[in-house]
Amino acid sequence: MAKRTSHPAADQRAIDLREIDTEIARLEKLLASKKDVLDADKRQHALDQDVDLQQRLKGEIGDINELLGKQRERRFKTELGEAEPPKPAVPVQHRAWDIDEKALTAGEPAYPDVVRGSEADVDVFSRAYLAIKAYWEALIKDLFRKDGYHPDDRVTFDFVTSMQGEVMANFRWYSARCKALEDRVKQLEERPSVEYRGSWKADEKYRRGDLISHAGSVWHCELAGSGIVPGEGAIGWRLAVKRGRDGKDATR
Repeated sequence: MAKRTSHPAADQRAIDLREIDTEIARLEKLLASKKDVLDADKRQHALDQDVDLQQRLKGEIGDINELLGKQRERRFKTELGEAEPPKPAVPVQHRAWDIDEKALTAGEPAYPDVVRGSEADVDVFSRAYLAIKAYWEALIKDLFRKDGYHPDDRVTFDFVTSMQGEVMANFRWYSARCKALEDRVKQLEERPSVEYRGSWKADEKYRRGDLISHAGSVWHCELAGSGIVPGEGAIGWRLAVKRGRDGKDATR
């Protein structure tokens, strides 16, 4: 006896009916839970009832009943074979990427070759940072564009929080690192260095570590400043090389 094969239309109808029944069961369960909450609130004393909650639940119950009615009507038509044919899929319209092509073509800007905070630094760093940021934004957008992604594609909150966490971690990490390096540079710059500055002058400003000659002796600067005369008990200078005695023929 030949094996009977089912008709494709009948198979699809059975699949559609199962899907509809599943949705009807879900809506009926949701409807029952909403009604239970509404009935529970109504059973309370009038002063304890939540009027706003009841109004919201009534609206939700009405919406669910409307959906149930549509699903039951759809089931009836599906059983009779009168279900509407599936509508052709409408092509998704994606918006174009908004990419700074000029920044992308120019490439990554160089780090400013000026001293931050100096006279030459007139908004140099702020402009350079914005230029670097514009380049990297354009580059990343271009990479997504080349990979076939669209700017209106949805992303998960897990992805968003991961990216934001990485941005904040990098910001805090490199900020602390820069602060440590700046403190170290400051210590090195403030460390006394030995430099011979010639004969002492009253109007010259000296730094710690400077060496000068005065009254035949060599003095080491211990206190930055000007106008402090070496010797004579001054605390700003320390004798480094004492003046030697004059030779016997010094007066000849």
